Amino acid sequence: MTEMVPNPLLPALQETLRTIEPLIHDMQQALVNRAKDFHSGRIWTGPVAKDFDGELDRHTGRVRYAGDTILNELRLQITRTADMVTEKEALRLIRQYDL
Repeated sequence: MTEMVPNPLLPALQETLRTIEPLIHDMQQALVNRAKDFHSGRIWTGPVAKDFDGELDRHTGRVRYAGDTILNELRLQITRTADMVTEKEALRLIRQYDL
């Protein structure tokens, strides 16, 4: 029977999630906060400001969607990653992903 070992990819994926999740959250929150500041009307007013406001809202939505999508895909990948793999597979993963 082939010896099974811990999958070296799993902790790498988990560490990636722990690293990028707060970064994505901070980026999303920064855009939301700037949009709120902009909506206050104290930063810039007028027709060009209104156009910019619409663009800011669109970009904020895109960043939120993209960040959430990345995090969801990474979480899904973690749940689909086997806890244990053969020694041969572990070595292949270590070489392939420079783990």
